[in-house]
Amino acid sequence: MTTISRREWVKGMALATLGSVAFYDLTAQTKTVLPATWKPLVWTKEQDQLLNDWVGIIIPESTIPGAVSLGVPSFVKTMLDDCYQPAAQEAFRKVLDGFRTSLESYVKKPWVQANQAEKEQFLFSMSKGNLGPDAQKAMSTLKGLTIQGYTSSEEIMVKYYHYVMAPGFFNGCAPVKKS
Repeated sequence: MTTISRREWVKGMALATLGSVAFYDLTAQTKTVLPATWKPLVWTKEQDQLLNDWVGIIIPESTIPGAVSLGVPSFVKTMLDDCYQPAAQEAFRKVLDGFRTSLESYVKKPWVQANQAEKEQFLFSMSKGNLGPDAQKAMSTLKGLTIQGYTSSEEIMVKYYHYVMAPGFFNGCAPVKKS
């Protein structure tokens, strides 16, 4: 049995790693890349307003900022456009487009005359599944994304969770004790 020095072992491992990276890079260049046919769907002004209303009902403004003032609707739109399948996006938009008429038939009032409590009760019935499985799924998606966007916003993280980006500060003026 022959012995190998640490230096020779490290050199061999480095060459093996570089060789595998080079091989992978060369094989990646030979594959054809298909053009991307996916395009994000455009949000209409009415859909934007309805999404703002939904998010504002889930986490309303109070003594602390609400979800709308922290920009959660744009987070929800980005997540829906980038992370969800087109079929799920279409189902969500279908529920969103029928939201006003569903609310008006539920509370027997026009959208602008419905108060906050009636809108909350309507969203609660949506999340319970009283308006169909598509509405229930859309509501659970919306609630999850709203909570995720709200709790990960900078203002909530810093002011209420007391999150510090890089804990453990360096104090250069502190005296050093010699041991």
